Amino acid sequence: MKMGLQISKIRHRLLTFNKKRDFNVKMAASILKNIVFTSTRSILPKTLRISTCIHHKVPKRNYDQYRMRYLKEMYQKRLDVGPEKQRRRSEWINWNYDAEIYAFGQRLGEDFNESTLRQAFINRSYVEGERKKRAELGIDINAVPLQLEDNTQLADDGFALMSSYVKVYLRNIYPYMFEEGISAVHDYLTTDKMLAHIAKHIGCEDLILSEEIPVMESTLSTAFKAVIGALFNDKGQEQAERFVRDFVLPQLIEEDINQLWHIVNPMGLLKAMLSLSGKGEPEPRLLWKSGINTIMSLYWVGIYSDKEFIAKSPGETVLIAEEMAAREAIKKIMKTDDSRAPLVLGNAAENLMLDYNRVNLSAEDIIRKYYESPHPQKDFSTS
Repeated sequence: MKMGLQISKIRHRLLTFNKKRDFNVKMAASILKNIVFTSTRSILPKTLRISTCIHHKVPKRNYDQYRMRYLKEMYQKRLDVGPEKQRRRSEWINWNYDAEIYAFGQRLGEDFNESTLRQAFINRSYVEGERKKRAELGIDINAVPLQLEDNTQLADDGFALMSSYVKVYLRNIYPYMFEEGISAVHDYLTTDKMLAHIAKHIGCEDLILSEEIPVMESTLSTAFKAVIGALFNDKGQEQAERFVRDFVLPQLIEEDINQLWHIVNPMGLLKAMLSLSGKGEPEPRLLWKSGINTIMSLYWVGIYSDKEFIAKSPGETVLIAEEMAAREAIKKIMKTDDSRAPLVLGNAAENLMLDYNRVNLSAEDIIRKYYESPHPQKDFSTS
């Protein structure tokens, strides 16, 4: 009896629990349904926009069919029109000459006088062109004078200072190098091509006022000399020489200065040098050879004086090797061989004590003294 009552109570409780559970599930389903349907209108557009943005970020592995034909047609039109005409930098809308003049001095770390620096970039052709334009417009030049002066005088002053300082510097850095070699290196550094190269890379090309398009090398060179002259007139000789040392002399860093001076008769010069220094005549000796019956023949010739080895060099033939060995011997005497010390530049050059009156020996004078000296003269011939 009691067991039956307990079983009926348990069955009643289970039925009540199942009814409550079904009611809770239906209630949750209805609430979720209302939320989804009421918020779809606001959520769906945003979801679509996000998916669209992400879709456009996906890279494409192909091109549209029209793109190849379009690019080909545009390329052909570019060829038909031809290259774009070269224009001055001042023709662009974002050009400010006053700001560029100021920035030029700041880039170089020099405090230029603005009026002097402006004059340094005025070429003679620009002044003549302005006068011609005024004459065509009927403006009286005498009544309204043109307040422009070209850079000719500044260029002359700058070249004189640069030429003098380059020679003084080279004579003191290479005291045993002949004066002809000093002049050859000087001429290499002061050519229009070299100065135009320097001027172009420090930003002078866009600042030059000239009738030329594009600007010629001579015009760039003149402008660079005028910049040196402007610095010399405004800040003095020391500051201008520092400018030359920082921008002109570093062009020798990657150059072999011995290649800049062409010696016509190196063996004759070596003979005169050794004779005047009290040593015996140079004696070339064949040290070794290789592949003499092939197109890659090689000969090594050494130069001796008083049984003392001086220099050696290879060559395709004995004569070439002998000449190159004589050049190597001259390089050692002048102390301009490959093991020489590097140029003194930058902060290390601030304490240089340069002798401005120094003049090196001349190879021409040495040869003249050798042939004028009382000794048996005989032609040097290779053995």
